[in-house]
Amino acid sequence: MNWRSFGLCIVAFCLALHAQAGKRTVFVQMFEWPWKDIAQECEQYLGPKGFAAVQVSPPHEHILWQNQPWWVRYQVASYKIQSRSGSEQEFVDMVQRCKAAGVDVYADAVINHMTGIPSGTGIAGTRFSHYNYPGIYQYQDFNHCGRNGNDNIVDYHDRFEVQYCELLDLADLATSSSYVQGKIAEYLNHLLDLGVAGFRIDAAKHIPAADLENILSRLKRSAYIYSEVIDGPGEPIQADEYLSAGDVMAYGYGERIGRALRAQDISGLLRASDGYPQSDKAVVFLTNHDLERSSSSVLSYNGSESRLYRLAQVFMLAWPYGYPHLYSGYAFSDKEAGPPLDSRLYTLPILDSNDNCRAPWTCEHRLPEVGAMVDFRNRTNNAFYVQDIWHNQKDALAFSRGSLGFVAINFGSQSLERDFTVSLPDGRYCNILEGDEDRCTRDYVVSSGRVHITLSPSSAVVLLKGNK
Repeated sequence: MNWRSFGLCIVAFCLALHAQAGKRTVFVQMFEWPWKDIAQECEQYLGPKGFAAVQVSPPHEHILWQNQPWWVRYQVASYKIQSRSGSEQEFVDMVQRCKAAGVDVYADAVINHMTGIPSGTGIAGTRFSHYNYPGIYQYQDFNHCGRNGNDNIVDYHDRFEVQYCELLDLADLATSSSYVQGKIAEYLNHLLDLGVAGFRIDAAKHIPAADLENILSRLKRSAYIYSEVIDGPGEPIQADEYLSAGDVMAYGYGERIGRALRAQDISGLLRASDGYPQSDKAVVFLTNHDLERSSSSVLSYNGSESRLYRLAQVFMLAWPYGYPHLYSGYAFSDKEAGPPLDSRLYTLPILDSNDNCRAPWTCEHRLPEVGAMVDFRNRTNNAFYVQDIWHNQKDALAFSRGSLGFVAINFGSQSLERDFTVSLPDGRYCNILEGDEDRCTRDYVVSSGRVHITLSPSSAVVLLKGNK
């Protein structure tokens, strides 16, 4: 419901709709967005559309480097809350405004390492060298593994190297040290004081699980934790080691979905979560800032697969597995490219005076089906299971979410027409992916547990209880 329509309905009815929506169940990563723009987006879009949270880029002071690539955000010059996204004051304003809109803020926490360059100056003016960060860390606060001539990780099948050597020359913090644990916890606690509700733990598999648990045990209050653990077959470090610290990111889930859809393999699609943690411990996503630059397996919002990506997102938001994590970034031709910057090297505003996105920002989280499917997931949360499953063994799938919703998706290039079994109450329904919240362009009649649907190529029909 938007504020424009609020005044047109009876207050009690509006409150009933809000109660029906229930728990907010989806969050979005707004990669490299400035704090001011995120605050505005929380108020204008994320809050009204029912998003649970926004993941923001690392808020610490980062390095400056030639051409200011995206990855400078993941090199820590100090724990000052100043980055090209804005100042600490702007960060606090964002957190408060998002919270008032019902949206939590999760900070991307880079706590495994500091910088990967010999020396330099951070965006807030902090001077540092590779193993010397005044007032925070000195040489003895880092791991020096003595391997491979340069202390870098070479063998990812060697647990010691992965957790005690350097990832791409990034100065590896000695997270087993009580002093280091205390300094990291001090940084995270400062963010909690500023109102942050949770943390994505970057490069978590490079931190021994016991060390991470010790760091988190020092937090002054509870926070939502989800760890980035990019594991692989035969690797000694697996995601389930980190479940005691919180949730983990199901890193290959989106890649499995992409492969299954390209191969017209419905069984592979339905088994995409096999081998990952149980649903209430998994964060699921189609892509993120790393994958869109490094993996050919993930579907892309841009280019020839954009329609398939959008349908895959409908599936991910409808299928009852995990905590869905959407993504919104910017278009690029150079994989190293950072966002557009002003003369001070701060990110230029994304939203114009009409609340529209400026290029190269994609704002893909605003695609019309996204808001509709966030609402669907929120309102079907009490039926977190599927029934009435039907598929044609290749490129079409349908299922009910109890008596609360029904989804039919045609990933193929041919139309499909049939009667589907549904568990929705009898009545007339609108496809929430068509039209808008005030206008129904086509209705579907559910009678005696059946509904007749024609699916065009690369299309979906999503019916939601109450959306009659």
